[in-house]
Amino acid sequence: MEDKIVVYKTFENPMEANIVLTRLKDAGFNSFLTGENTALVYPVFDISVSGVQLHVFENEVEAIDRLLAEEMREE
Repeated sequence: MEDKIVVYKTFENPMEANIVLTRLKDAGFNSFLTGENTALVYPVFDISVSGVQLHVFENEVEAIDRLLAEEMREE
C-alpha cells in the first residue's frame, strides 16, 4: 500500500509554517515544506499567492488534526 502525500495546510508566513512543522516532527510525524525557499530567493515574490505548503501523509491527517487541536486548547 502506497502512502499518499497531501498538502495539509498552506501558510502565508514561513515562520508559522516552520513552527507547525517542528511540532509535527517532535510528535513523530513525517512532514515537509515547499515554497519556503522561493520567498527567500526572490524577495519580491508575493508569498500570499502560493504560500508555504505543509505536506503530510494522508493517513496521518486525522492524528495531526487531533494533535494540533489539543495544543490549541492548552494555549
